[in-house]
Amino acid sequence: MKSWGIFIVTAMGFLAGLILAGVGVTSAKSFFSDTPVVEKKADAYWYEANLSTRELTELISNANCQSSEKYFLSCVNSLLQVLPKYHLTLSPETGLLSQSEMASIYDGKTEKENLQPFLKIYNAQKNQSFQFDELWEHVLSREPLKEVRSAVIGAGINGFLSVYKDPHTYVLPGQFFEEVSSKNERSNLFVGIAFEKKDGRIFVRKVFKNSDAEAAGLQEQDQLIMLNGNVSKFLNLSDISLALRNPEAAVFDLTIKRSGQFLDLKITRSFRILSHVSVEKEVGLRNYSVITISKFTRGICAEVTKHIKNLSVEAVAGMVLDLRDNPGGELNEAACLAGLFIGMNKKIYSVKYFDPLKSDEVVLTTGSLLFTGPLVVLVNSSSASASELLAGALQDYNRAAIVGERTFGKGTFQESETWSKNAKISLFRTQGFYLLPSGASTQLKGVIPDFEQNENHVRTREETNYFNPIAAAEFSDTVARVRNFHDELKKCPSSVNFKKDDVVLRKGLEVLSCHRISAVMAGFYSQDDFNQ
Repeated sequence: MKSWGIFIVTAMGFLAGLILAGVGVTSAKSFFSDTPVVEKKADAYWYEANLSTRELTELISNANCQSSEKYFLSCVNSLLQVLPKYHLTLSPETGLLSQSEMASIYDGKTEKENLQPFLKIYNAQKNQSFQFDELWEHVLSREPLKEVRSAVIGAGINGFLSVYKDPHTYVLPGQFFEEVSSKNERSNLFVGIAFEKKDGRIFVRKVFKNSDAEAAGLQEQDQLIMLNGNVSKFLNLSDISLALRNPEAAVFDLTIKRSGQFLDLKITRSFRILSHVSVEKEVGLRNYSVITISKFTRGICAEVTKHIKNLSVEAVAGMVLDLRDNPGGELNEAACLAGLFIGMNKKIYSVKYFDPLKSDEVVLTTGSLLFTGPLVVLVNSSSASASELLAGALQDYNRAAIVGERTFGKGTFQESETWSKNAKISLFRTQGFYLLPSGASTQLKGVIPDFEQNENHVRTREETNYFNPIAAAEFSDTVARVRNFHDELKKCPSSVNFKKDDVVLRKGLEVLSCHRISAVMAGFYSQDDFNQ
């Protein structure tokens, strides 16, 4: 399935029972297996779908690719999606391929960045040197396994569609979607770490709670120097992902650089399945809970419900809902989660079709009201899709203060259909916009935090990632609500000090502990908003 960011979450496991100093950590639904679960590879699904060069050449031929600027860049992007796998580079000046053992120059960069040199070439009318038929023939000749070749073709077609249609229209083997994409649980191969690339160097972006990576001592912003004897300057992010997903490997040796010092660390895979929900408790003059949701998979709302019921017994003074790096997922789970904080049958989002003949839809919350205390939601530039809808809805209702970065800005939805070129392939076509309760769209704009607090990582957003994102200008203008939180925060005691390395969480707890903000929020909040 197409990704929407430029960092990767690599295979991870789970280490339960970790107790941090001053912080109790729990995680629901963890499982143990001393052997890896043998999973069918994505390559096999593409091969079984009989995807061949026929489907590729129907879209990408030299005649088609030279017919317009948009078509030219679509064809270029089809190649850029697969060249890193073979450490190949496409020269904008000559249109020829060259080999490099170093990490790909495209790795870690956005689609928009990678296409800019080729746009200049087209505008200079120097595009005729590109022979796309020959280029693709050369790339496919580099792949000796016919089982893998179909997946390479699929990646190329999706790269083409990303520019020619839009970034979230893509094809996928129907069987893969049914058996793999809709799965709720993580793989037990996960070791709990996400990497990103900045200025050609690879850094740890995120270490997941209670994971094997956390147990090994990995920290955010550690620079990766070496993995299992391989120097990082020769590795693409996808190379790292493949290495850590290897079911035959149980131990990974890393050399990292932290604060100018080189450290050798070892990750030992425990083959645990890491839950998408984790809970921390901040103990002090007042008790606060932090619920982190990494993805909206089926059953997430039920897990969070159990946690909130347990927290009510402990009488927490407030709650932080951490949706950072959450790519979305099941929308019905988002509707259920919203209900836990604003009650049932409240408008959480609506669906606006591009097709004027299709009726728009309104989606209501389904969860029962469980928590009425002060609420803060943490987001960042990689909070996308359904997580943006949840954060935006809670903000629209004045139910929560939003802390962090402006979100990703993915406000479109896709519906599947059988692809006309291959009956075993599903085409996921963008059909319209999701709208917040206020009628605004998160597309490109995202959700604007009440308190901005940036993290030291690569910021990825729809408008900057992709060459041809869809605009939603007609739904971007909304009436701003009066939320005078900054003035109230200044009036709160400055003696409150949460000793957190996580600057966004620290800011969220600071906002949560300010009773003046809680009082303002309580005065603004209305259960009847948007339900007339």
